Amino acid sequence: MAVPRPVLSVRNLSKTFPGQRALDGVSLDVMPGEIHALVGENGSGKSTLIKCLSGYHEPDHGSEIRLGGVTLALPYSPSHAHDLGFAFIHQDLGLIPSLTVLENLALGRGFATWLGHRIRWRSENERARKVFADFGYDIDPSTLVRHLSTSERTIVAIARGLQDARETAGLLVLDEPTAALAETEVRRLFAALRRMTVRGVGILYVSHRLEEIFEISQRVTIIRDGRHVATRSTADLSERALVSLIVGKPLDKYYPPADSTAGRKQLLKVSNLAGRRLRDVSFTLREGEILGVAGLLGSGRSELARILFGAQQRVSGSILIDGQAIRFRSPAQAIDSGIALVPEDRRRHGAIPRMSVAANMTLPDLTEFATLGTLRKRAEREFAQQLAETFSIVPRDPGRPFYVLSGGNQQKAILAKWMHLNPRLLILDEPVQGVDIGSKTEIYEMIEAAAAHGAGVLVITSEFDDLAHLCDRVLVLREGRVVGELVGDELQRERMLQLVYLARKSA
Repeated sequence: MAVPRPVLSVRNLSKTFPGQRALDGVSLDVMPGEIHALVGENGSGKSTLIKCLSGYHEPDHGSEIRLGGVTLALPYSPSHAHDLGFAFIHQDLGLIPSLTVLENLALGRGFATWLGHRIRWRSENERARKVFADFGYDIDPSTLVRHLSTSERTIVAIARGLQDARETAGLLVLDEPTAALAETEVRRLFAALRRMTVRGVGILYVSHRLEEIFEISQRVTIIRDGRHVATRSTADLSERALVSLIVGKPLDKYYPPADSTAGRKQLLKVSNLAGRRLRDVSFTLREGEILGVAGLLGSGRSELARILFGAQQRVSGSILIDGQAIRFRSPAQAIDSGIALVPEDRRRHGAIPRMSVAANMTLPDLTEFATLGTLRKRAEREFAQQLAETFSIVPRDPGRPFYVLSGGNQQKAILAKWMHLNPRLLILDEPVQGVDIGSKTEIYEMIEAAAAHGAGVLVITSEFDDLAHLCDRVLVLREGRVVGELVGDELQRERMLQLVYLARKSA
């Protein structure tokens, strides 16, 4: 029986940037009907590889990419990549906020037209609705993307990629597709991917969520520092073995040990808080305590962070810090009171991507680096350089644009700029979303360090395993209300899931 030829073959793929070799001779194959995982730490070269496949980056001389057995002429453009049979779901989604959902779906493939001129809008709307219906989603195609939530934007990007893959029947590449999705949406995506493989579509799947790798993929390729480390059958690997291949050494623990905060001074008291979604939320937080918040998208968890940070006004209720009632009218007032927020969407709300790393790191307190209204660039750069070294942010050059950093290094940079201010209350919304296991450990160590210095820490995440290991207590939010507080032996992922889904199961 003839062995099927790979849908994708990559041989000796290399990419060099000024002062950095991002990829160094990487090779891999994706077979028809295979879901092939690609894993590595942030900065290992995964996104660079994908951008080479998409035509965004030109590979170095000597690199080879074959699609369906045909060697492709390099370089090629992103539009040519689409014509060749590539379909992509990028980590940054690649959507245009000022366009509608329908218009974003048509990017790349174009619109159906009458005689090549007039767009057939009715046909396009029906096509878009069918795309969402086929994949179990319900989004109005006429909605402007800027009005969608982060998870809804992700769904639009996924639907576009699945649509393109279905029409081209070639290769589908997904880069961290589930980072902003709830569990039910992840299930729908996986079902759609499995249907694709039945049709012979090859899938290259990038994720930091190891449980997804073991659930969905048949083989996994590991890259480290831009080099190919190994390709293994997923069924032949344990999670511990895969982690060791990713980081290059055994990793004894993912999380630092949580510590008891009994008897410490109360820092924050929230009573009967209400917002757009939140209803009658009450809790306390002590100095040096790490308090987790578990909940599904739409539960009000991110609204809680915004209200505490002064980015959204509460409807009713009270907030006390050190026993004093506060009502912040802006984030600036919250910052002046020692409150810091690492938001869920780091690119939209946590940083200015096209500014330098140094400029982003000094944004919370420019007065420290200004004299008579003039910014001292050298002082700013030296400060950022020191932070980069302290918190292992790569690359170390703070003059580079923020957007060139990997996801994990972006998150460490955002957290580092707040840590420098020694906040009294540190709020983190999805702090390890889209972050590799090595960076995740470093971020959790940074969180532990903040608590050890007396900060009260509020961690909001859908990574329930992480909450169970990291936090002293966990609040569970459902439909805007606190439905449980877990501590001690009850700090378990299964218990959080039970509380989160209780109403849905009993309805």
